[in-house]
Amino acid sequence: MNNISGLWGQETKHFHLLSPDHVMDAVEGLGKRLTGRVIALNSLENRVYDVELASSHDFGKGFSPTNVVIKFYRPGRWTREQILEEHRFLETLLEFEVPVVAPLEFNGSTLHEHEETKLWFALFPKVQGRLKDELIKDELDQAGRLIGRIHNIGSMGAFNHRFALNPQTFIQASFDELKRIKLVDHLSFNHYLNLLEQLGPMLSPVFAHLPVQRIHGDFHRGNIVWTSYGPMAVDFDDCLTGPVEQDLWLLFPGQDPDSLKDRERFLDAYKEMTRKEYLKMNLTEILRTMRMVHFNAWITKRWDDHSFQRMFPQFITPNYWDQQLIDLRVQMGLIQERLGMGFE
Repeated sequence: MNNISGLWGQETKHFHLLSPDHVMDAVEGLGKRLTGRVIALNSLENRVYDVELASSHDFGKGFSPTNVVIKFYRPGRWTREQILEEHRFLETLLEFEVPVVAPLEFNGSTLHEHEETKLWFALFPKVQGRLKDELIKDELDQAGRLIGRIHNIGSMGAFNHRFALNPQTFIQASFDELKRIKLVDHLSFNHYLNLLEQLGPMLSPVFAHLPVQRIHGDFHRGNIVWTSYGPMAVDFDDCLTGPVEQDLWLLFPGQDPDSLKDRERFLDAYKEMTRKEYLKMNLTEILRTMRMVHFNAWITKRWDDHSFQRMFPQFITPNYWDQQLIDLRVQMGLIQERLGMGFE
């Protein structure tokens, strides 16, 4: 196994040393008084904390009056312009009364730099609600209408700095990263890289004239908080330019009859809100494959972060890449079958 050193380690030096004192200092620097209660929240990519305020505030319906969530952005992942573009998208959604969690503004800005660590951070109101593993009938309709409203607003503008979802950014860039670092020296890993070299050119014609727009990018069930007022979309950290189907398949990734039935009801509500009667879900296996490949490159890029080593200890084992190779072969077979059927 090659050791990853240099840029990533230097970028994340302060990121790993964040303390409760840093967190409180950042929030108090924006003029908020705290009780001293700080709880680290589950997040691999960024550092996120639940902070209790000394006095209550009116953050609006569905939010805690006494807590805020502070997010320190991982260094080197997004530029200041990319983060601010995410924030502006959220602000626009709020202006159209779409239920999302947008950053709070202080001194005319939603993004701030912590003086000691030089980390970018933002404060968000804490949502009072819960996550759901399964959605019942009315909830399927509500989720469909919610993402439909997000897409309606998303189509009204464009990102200038955020990434685009395409074979170059998700397949070629992942191939380059995996090949450059090469965490394992195993036959299945090498075959996996060989298949990726074929996958990019295979998918490029599909994306050549594909309609794209601003989307959430990671609209799975963990990013919908169910409040007493209905569903609220959270975590736009991965928002990008891409096909709307990316936000439609993650809620129902299965191919079993029940999953497909739920997806059809969800899509009916979505189409009713967006009037996208032409929508077809024939990109699902392509998008699933791109996400699988991008996930492996993501872990590779973060491997110097010990939390990733603890979370994915199997990642550098031959067995892991044996299975990844099998899965990629299956997915490429499904894609070739779909390509033969056409995408019109």
